[in-house]
Amino acid sequence: MISKDKITEIFCSIDDFCAVYEPAIRKRQVTTDKKTRNRKLTMYTSEVVTIYCICFI
Repeated sequence: MISKDKITEIFCSIDDFCAVYEPAIRKRQVTTDKKTRNRKLTMYTSEVVTIYCICFI
């Protein structure tokens, strides 16, 4: 079993990474004239990635 402290540490590391990575990726995306949906997700990317990582540890 993983301790709550370890999960918090993993989440903080992933969240720090996503804070830098996501804006950088948005800058480099190829744009088209088509309208795209940009609605807000219900969970942050860092939360989803943390859950995914915890499941496979």
